[in-house]
Amino acid sequence: MKLILGDNVEALINFNNAKARIDVIYGDCIYESFDFRWVDLCYTLLKDSGIFYVQTDHHTVAQYIIYLNSLFGEENFLNMLIYKQEWGGRSKRYFPRKHDTILMYAKGKDYKFNYERILIPKVTANTAFDKNGGMKIPCDVFDDLGNFSTMSNERVKKDGKNIQWQKPLKLMNRLLLPVTDEGDIILDPFMGSGTTGVWCKENNREFIGIENDHEVFHIAREILK
Repeated sequence: MKLILGDNVEALINFNNAKARIDVIYGDCIYESFDFRWVDLCYTLLKDSGIFYVQTDHHTVAQYIIYLNSLFGEENFLNMLIYKQEWGGRSKRYFPRKHDTILMYAKGKDYKFNYERILIPKVTANTAFDKNGGMKIPCDVFDDLGNFSTMSNERVKKDGKNIQWQKPLKLMNRLLLPVTDEGDIILDPFMGSGTTGVWCKENNREFIGIENDHEVFHIAREILK
């Protein structure tokens, strides 16, 4: 496990002379930023069999699709995943925005996807309509994960308040379990409170995390100890 305090672009530049060795990159990025330098650097580090995830919302999803299609090639686009959460306020002037978008790309054709690790029950399970054992592959709309409550035991606090933008382990499980094996290396260039690192420790994966906020970095480091 390697934790790096500092700007992710500067940190990633330091890896550039190393042979590409990262199996999966998950970037829960700054949603309002159009600085894609971290994407270019991550692409260089990603194995030819690697998977790249970027999580964003309506602010930048269109720009990311255009940029990633040009970088990875449209033929290596795998999914536009919808991570649905319905807690919080609701506008009465438009349909409430209650999801993030997670773009999934492969660097090449020889990538892993072990779908049997993330099967979920069918609605028809244990009925006469069930012909295939009651389980199915989750679709690209993650509406079965439920809300990540502000009162969840997983929540990490800073100065008595929940750290913003924290993601739950069940989301990491959905994204990372099918595309990695034990010993694989996962890079999170926006580490935050370290959820990706916690998942890696629990599932015997190697982890590299980068975080720019000093306080949040030290909180994540203590958690990961």
